[in-house]
Amino acid sequence: MGYGQMTVAVVTDSTADLPSEFMTAHRVTMVPLTVEFGGRTFSDRVDLAAEDFLRTLPSLRELPKTAAPAPGLFQIAYEEAFKQGAEAVISVHLAGGLSATVRAAQIAATMVEKPVAVIDGESASLGTGLLVWWATVRAAMGIPLETLAQELSTLKARLFALTAPITLEYLARGGRIGQAARLLGTILDMKPILLLEHGSFRPERTVRGERQIKHAMLSSLAQRVPSGSVLLAALGHSGQAHDHDDLIEAVNARYHVLGWLTGIIGPAISSHVGPGAFGLIVLPVSEEMADLVKGAMT
Repeated sequence: MGYGQMTVAVVTDSTADLPSEFMTAHRVTMVPLTVEFGGRTFSDRVDLAAEDFLRTLPSLRELPKTAAPAPGLFQIAYEEAFKQGAEAVISVHLAGGLSATVRAAQIAATMVEKPVAVIDGESASLGTGLLVWWATVRAAMGIPLETLAQELSTLKARLFALTAPITLEYLARGGRIGQAARLLGTILDMKPILLLEHGSFRPERTVRGERQIKHAMLSSLAQRVPSGSVLLAALGHSGQAHDHDDLIEAVNARYHVLGWLTGIIGPAISSHVGPGAFGLIVLPVSEEMADLVKGAMT
């Protein structure tokens, strides 16, 4: 597929958790991470669908291992974009503090002759996806690579995600909490809400009982972002999307949301948060930047 009049091609990795329909519609090239479990190695979202992985995850004795793509895979993606008519590439990826993926992309950028801007999105899953979405819309408008890279740098500084594991088992198995904390939390029905911001996770708050999670997320959001603000937003889940319609409706009622992304959390994150987890990803946008994409974020 050619890029038509788009001079800047957009590349990302499979951890952006963007649906294949989105990739096709917006002409995004995806480079997969590898996922290893059960003695086999899979290419994420190529020969391992997120839905299939989540069905398998509860039966695994050991957590899957994920690995960044080799720089050569990014080089192939960039060179193919140039062959299809792109004059430059913007490559947007999972936080460098969580994966070596962005480093592999940076190495590949030195291996091609035409310009490639590699962006550490400082987020994960559909947080990266929101930045990719912005990149596709603005690239389609024909803006230069340098301007697009500057815009993404501004936006990623505003981006944050509130994520809620429903079970503590996978955080414990991955060594992110101790087994004693897992046991105590399970007994007391304590549910952590994690904040992903500026490339790293940290505890945001803890609630008692699953029913309190969404209220706590909305409370944290209200403390961070004034009512009526302009947003891009996303809902990632490792369960059922419709279970979170009420959360989407509550955000819509309080904010001016330019557009939503929804999707399944892939292996790189769901291996650690487990089945049933979900995350609310929020990208506040200034009025000036919102005017740049008015009517395009659909």
